[in-house]
Amino acid sequence: MRLLTPFDPVVWDRRRFELFWGWAYRVGAYTPAPKRKLGYYALPLLWGERVIGWGNVAMLEWRLQAVIGRASGKGIEPALRLRLDAERERFGAFMGASNARWARA
Repeated sequence: MRLLTPFDPVVWDRRRFELFWGWAYRVGAYTPAPKRKLGYYALPLLWGERVIGWGNVAMLEWRLQAVIGRASGKGIEPALRLRLDAERERFGAFMGASNARWARA
């Protein structure tokens, strides 16, 4: 489980991305707020060999705030929750967060 940058080689060719994973990914920062579908700066969520969704991550008062979205619209099953928790800890440590939480989009 990894959050990728929108400019990662796995992601940057948007047409190829949609062909591989069956859903459209767009960087919301370049889209007017009312037209955004995934959020301002959604980070693609890689799980194994699939990009299954995205995470919007922000630091607020040294706390990592994140909202996760699934391309399938499914909930977060236990196996995915374990991987998300590990990625949250890794990402939070990188950002210097004192606490990290995930929410569902």
